[in-house]
This record gives sequence, structure tokens and C-alpha cells, in this order.
Amino acid sequence: MKQYLEQAISLAEMVEGQTGVNPPVGAVIVKEGRIIGMGAHLKKGDKHAEIQAIDMAGQDNVKGATIYVSLEPCSHYGATPPCAARIIETGIQKVVYAARDITLPATGHDMMVEKGIDVYYEPHPRAEQLYAPFFTSKTASLPIVTVKVSASLDGKQATDHDESQWITSKAVKTDVFKLRHMHDAIVTGNGTLTADNPSLTVRTADGRHPARVILTRSGNINWDATLFHDHLAPVYVYTDNTALVSPLEHVNIVQLPNTETETVLHDLYNKGFGRVLIEAGPKLTSQFLASEFISTFILYLAPKIIGGQGKYQYFQTEGVTPLDQLNHFEIVHSEMIDTDMKLLMKRK
Repeated sequence: MKQYLEQAISLAEMVEGQTGVNPPVGAVIVKEGRIIGMGAHLKKGDKHAEIQAIDMAGQDNVKGATIYVSLEPCSHYGATPPCAARIIETGIQKVVYAARDITLPATGHDMMVEKGIDVYYEPHPRAEQLYAPFFTSKTASLPIVTVKVSASLDGKQATDHDESQWITSKAVKTDVFKLRHMHDAIVTGNGTLTADNPSLTVRTADGRHPARVILTRSGNINWDATLFHDHLAPVYVYTDNTALVSPLEHVNIVQLPNTETETVLHDLYNKGFGRVLIEAGPKLTSQFLASEFISTFILYLAPKIIGGQGKYQYFQTEGVTPLDQLNHFEIVHSEMIDTDMKLLMKRK
């Protein structure tokens, strides 16, 4: 029934951002009109949602039951065995799922049908929205990228005299901590590290600290910066300076032929970072906003007008792009946070 499928999707939405390069999935098992098991894929390498739900219900209780899943049960061997095979073994009679996994050559759907299970694909818009970035990410071997900006009404991240604390309210800071929790890594530039000395942590109860990633071409790093010494999460310094060496054993230096957007993103994905948040100054922010790799743009707007010459205008380009060639975003959510406006946009 529809409500059980929506519950499975809700479970998946709750763990979005926790599963690395794997998709968030939720599952609900129903027998004789009662929910007997629920599960979600909690983290990369852990049991998948279907297995969690089966374990909760109990192997002896699921025979003849129906399992509702947000995403088509997998048919391949990865860190864990195929969920479709486990469903077949249990005697579950019916499977209903909300989104097809278009990244796999062989489908769990067909595997289960061949074994006599009733399998139904019931497309759901919430599931399609949830998994669209994952499908793109897996196909391209690139993480899902969110750019976050806090700015004045005239688009400034700081005054021309470098004053930036604080343009937006304390309530926005709390919301940003939640946003960080949903990502595997935060990317910033060496300029932001030098100017702001950010910690880039979540600072909330039970929060998960993402890895911190610093991009630098010069390699002129301030090794006294806070994030190098708090030991709260891994730190990676990406550079094309082959002479750069870290004086700190726990800081990872990643030397690449270049630190262009795509090169860095591919390497982060290969390291298991499925969701990346960009929190940076205008130079790096502009680099990502102008790229084809951004999935989500979150803009916090304070009701202030800073003026000046726009030294810290958050989006700056050397050239002028024709209007019909611009990156186009769709506002999918807006809300007031204290006195500030939050706009959540998806790239079209």
C-alpha cells in the first residue's frame, strides 16, 4: 500500500548523506496488515536496508510477507551480498519498490521474478528526486556536489575591508552545522583557511564531522590553523605543488597533476566521498558554480546591503557568458531562518 512505500522513502531520506558513494535506502516489511520490520542503510559497508528490516522482523516471520523498498533491491556482490538473493531465501512473497536502479547491468527485479516473487515497480516522485543525483554521481564517478553561500542581498560574502563575521544570523550557523552533517567532506580554499581560520565541524550533539579538504596551488599553508590540530576529522590538502610536505603526520597531502574541479572530484569519489559540500570564498565558489558538476546550490541571504566595489562578490567570472548558456537553477525550497532567507536550488 502507498503509505508503506512512503515510509520506506522517508527512512531513506533520513539517512541521506550517511552512505558515502552508496545510495540511501529504506525498507518496510508488512505481514497481515502489520509492520513487522523496518530498516535503513546506515553507512557504507553496513547491512543494507532490506537486510536490516529482515533482521528486525526475524527470519522465521517474513515468509509470505511484503517488503516495500525505496530503491530496487540490488543484484550484485559488493561489500555485502545481493539483497535480491536474500529476499528470495527468506520466502518473502511480494516486493514493491519506488525507483529503478539504472546504474546496474543486471536487475534485482528480474532475479526475484525468476524465483516466483511478485515484484512491482511503483514510481514515486520523492524517490526519483532522491536518487537522481546518485545515479548521475555513480555514472560519472563523481561525488554529489553542494555549494553553500552566505551573503548579503547584493551578493557579498564580506565587505571590501575583509569583514565577514557575521553577515547572517546565529540561526543560519546552526542550519549550516546540520548541512555539514549530511556530507562526507567539506571543500574550501587556502585563502579561506588563511583569512577565516574555520574549523568546518558540525558542533551539534551526535553530529558527524565530515573530512576537511583544502585546495591550494601555491602550497603556502598556515600549519597553525585550527582544523589541523583539533583531530575531529581527517584533513586532506590537495595541491599541484610537488614539493609540499606536511609537518603533521595526520594531515594527508594529495599531489595531483592539477587541482581543477573535475580532477579533485574524481579523486575524492575514489576515496569514498559520495557527497561534498563547498564552503569557500568567491574564487573557489565561482569555480564550482560555473562548472557542470554542481548538483545543489544553497544560498543564505541576509537582509543587508554591503556595497563597495564587490571584492567579495560570491560569483565572479573573467568573461561574460551569453544568457542562453548560463547554469540554470530551480528553487525547490525556501524558508525564513530568523531574519534571513534560505534558498535551496537544484541545477536544471
